[in-house]
Amino acid sequence: MRKLEGLSASPGIAVGPVFRYVDEPAASIPRYDIDADEAGRHWDRFDAALEKSRREIGFLMDGRNKEQNDILEAQLLMLADPEFIPQVRSELFKALVNIETVLQRKIDEATALLRSTGDAYLSERAVDIEDAFGRVMTHLLRGGKASPAPRFVPPGTILAAANLRPSEALALRDSGIIGIALEEGGATSHVAILARAWKIPAVMGVRGLLDLVCDGDEMVLDAVDGVVIVEPAADAVSRYKSMEKSESRLKSAASGTRAALTTAPAVTTDGERMTLRANIALSDETDEARLEGAEGVGLYRSEFLFLGRDSLPDEELQYEEYRRVLEGMQGAPVTIRTLDAGADKMIADQRDYVEKNPLLGWRAIRYCLERRDVFRTQLRALLRASAHGDLKIMFPMIANLPELEEALSILEDAREELQREKIPFNRDMKVGIMVEIPSAAVCADQLAQRADFLSIGTNDLIQYSMAVDRENPKVAYLYDCFNPAVLRLISMTIDAGKSAGIDVSMCGEMAGDPVSVFLLMGLGLRNFSMSPALVNPVKELVRKVSLRDAREVAQSALGLSAPREIRKLLQERLKAYE
Repeated sequence: MRKLEGLSASPGIAVGPVFRYVDEPAASIPRYDIDADEAGRHWDRFDAALEKSRREIGFLMDGRNKEQNDILEAQLLMLADPEFIPQVRSELFKALVNIETVLQRKIDEATALLRSTGDAYLSERAVDIEDAFGRVMTHLLRGGKASPAPRFVPPGTILAAANLRPSEALALRDSGIIGIALEEGGATSHVAILARAWKIPAVMGVRGLLDLVCDGDEMVLDAVDGVVIVEPAADAVSRYKSMEKSESRLKSAASGTRAALTTAPAVTTDGERMTLRANIALSDETDEARLEGAEGVGLYRSEFLFLGRDSLPDEELQYEEYRRVLEGMQGAPVTIRTLDAGADKMIADQRDYVEKNPLLGWRAIRYCLERRDVFRTQLRALLRASAHGDLKIMFPMIANLPELEEALSILEDAREELQREKIPFNRDMKVGIMVEIPSAAVCADQLAQRADFLSIGTNDLIQYSMAVDRENPKVAYLYDCFNPAVLRLISMTIDAGKSAGIDVSMCGEMAGDPVSVFLLMGLGLRNFSMSPALVNPVKELVRKVSLRDAREVAQSALGLSAPREIRKLLQERLKAYE
């Protein structure tokens, strides 16, 4: 018996044989030079492949399945992207190489940009780009021939794979598989969203899975605790099969509760209210945030207006985008993070600047305080947008009070400029900071005297606290949100906000994990922001637990010395609510 841990992405239990869904060798992409008069013909080929891909996606639309349609509509938007498509054309006529080479180059650039953020949600969007334009590439390489039939997957099996593209997952919908176990991916991936919609248990992030299983091996997929058991003992099989039957009955009983959960308040059993908001990167995502029941936007990543451009966006373009976000949220509060560029998210102004250690260098607020012209332009756009809704802004990567004071001074200059120009804005707009550097957490009591709110960014806080590169597999074991040092910094920040009488929220990945939320509630956190798809799972947790239990668990957790002990404590206490 071999047991592997992962992340529950779609809850449930499955027991059955394994089917290894191994990636087929990627088709080689030819590269050759073309003459200037051939470029038009290559563009026509690309245009035809685009149109064929759009028709294929349209055929897959299914009025019965909102989640599936949302994913397909997102891919259709990608295939009509007003920036990406012209960039492909410009590159083709400039580089004078075949269209397949140009397209692959632009796909690689776009996906590398998203994956470099270190953000799980945005990394998953890179998979969507590869999938959408992979269709186009397939048509280009096949020269108009019919696409191959979907691969056969035996019904009644648990599918094991490194990862799945959305198109592969869609082809599996009616295959009869009973579970999905992937080495990669997370709860925000489109595969996870589809698995939840289809009520198929799924566990993601099971490292080393394919090296341990063969076709036909018996497997237990425990997508409640996020565990995979290969070749389980007979008593384990019997126990899990009993649980599988119970899960099936529960799913039938709960099939109509999702809509009710979306509109229900996030209130604990003993009456404590939590606020759940969404993290987004584009104004187009506001519809999803509202439909999932988010009570506003807790983090809008403004840097995505700047990335992938040859020049910086002007004030008018920024203003229009921020206004669209506010209008899209229909009066709900929206928190926009000012430009968080640099390190692994280089904008046009930084591309020629080379640093030995960019994650510790000229980035985020440090860049903005030096490039005041860029910063002031963004602040003016934000202030103008504040006239259209409940807008809050927050500064990223604040390390100390002098940095905050300087940023506030530049903001005040922008206010005075707009006032002189008689341009309307909200003078009472709240201004907060990201707490993502240990120094900010340690001095949170000082920062809380000048900020209107604090927002904890756990992704960087963990990375900087533990001196660990979260992308480096050799040290990835140190990147753990339940490390006692990280929890103490979070607790210090919450206490500092409480003492100052200001709101404290969290917008890192930890805020979208129900197990973590249980602990964070006990530490005193009341505001959480996460991927839209995670709002309902977190709300479900909030509505079934008591704050009293959460406080008791939090006190016990702070006394433990190892992340695994804390995680085990939380999981055991939560089982009482199942």
